[in-house]
Amino acid sequence: MKILSLDVSGNYSSISMLNDDEVNTFTQTHDRKDRPDWDKLFSSIGFDSTKDFDNLDGMAFARGPGSYTALRITASFLKAIAEVKKLPLIAISNLESIAHEASNWIDKIETKIYVAIEADTNESYFCSYQKNDHQLNPISAEGLLQMEELSDLLNKDDCYFAGTGWPKAVENNPQFLSQALGSAEPIATIAKTRLETGEIFLPENANPVYLKTPDYKKS
Repeated sequence: MKILSLDVSGNYSSISMLNDDEVNTFTQTHDRKDRPDWDKLFSSIGFDSTKDFDNLDGMAFARGPGSYTALRITASFLKAIAEVKKLPLIAISNLESIAHEASNWIDKIETKIYVAIEADTNESYFCSYQKNDHQLNPISAEGLLQMEELSDLLNKDDCYFAGTGWPKAVENNPQFLSQALGSAEPIATIAKTRLETGEIFLPENANPVYLKTPDYKKS
């Protein structure tokens, strides 16, 4: 099975090509205002955009929460290709992808994983997951938490922490998995598992997700 995945989430761009059990990934950091350079991303993994789309079984992308502009650009770009090439397009949560990556660093068969991604200086996108063997199930709905709430969660000792949205104190927490970072690789791996179920993934249903508080005001 061949799956092309993208994670363009604000301050980094990541691309992966999954070929059965092998994954080739390239990730680069950049300013949030920068737009993805598709040609550079494709060439970084040896993907020929003039012909290699015809060899894919599906595509996937990080749907957010994150930089809405970056997510929207990625979704629009891949939707057009998926429609023309008649390919499944799977939208994967950024929070879930980090939880998936974190689970690879945990030896325990069962545990909880708390994931936070920076939204702004005062709040972060958050979701918690239950790890059971090789499965991850969300415990909470994706939402926004204030820094004070995240600080309180750091007092828990029955879970692991991952993501870039935690207060600085997380760096001293032995349960913090600093190596579990967002990229296109877990996006591709999760997409492969979902495609193998036989479920249909229509491009029109693959949409970005942007979480915001009810009193959010654009500055």
